[in-house]
Amino acid sequence: MNAQALALGAVAGLPEGLRELRVRVRRFLEDEIAAGGFAPEADAWMSGVDPAFSGRLAGRGWVGMTIPTAYGGHGRTALERYVVTEELLAAGAPVAAHWIADRQIAPSILRNGTKQQKHTYLPQIARAQVSSRSACPSPIRVRTWPRSGPGPPRSRTAGG
Repeated sequence: MNAQALALGAVAGLPEGLRELRVRVRRFLEDEIAAGGFAPEADAWMSGVDPAFSGRLAGRGWVGMTIPTAYGGHGRTALERYVVTEELLAAGAPVAAHWIADRQIAPSILRNGTKQQKHTYLPQIARAQVSSRSACPSPIRVRTWPRSGPGPPRSRTAGG
């Protein structure tokens, strides 16, 4: 069995609408690569920053997929987003420009944000017009020490 037959077998196991979506995403990515739209990279989800490519994805409705339409998203299912994400990652597509905003900031705003934040940031995220930095409504404090450890590093004082 060749690689193409194996890949198409995986596509055949999906419900019809998801198979069609997967095929559309694959064709889009093949066209992008052939046209020089991007060069595949293994870690492009983290280091492949290409706002123009993210904009082309957003134009197809593939950014902000699970954001409700009331907030400028596309109201798609998590499984549909999974299919798109799987293809983007498999192709080594440069998704870092919108990745954190779409996958982490948007769900956090949906869950915890004010109405103003939802109406301000979510449509911009769905259009891939913001990065994770500009989509974050306030500074995020990251805990960098282990929860089971002694706590944050302490500053020395004159007495020790």
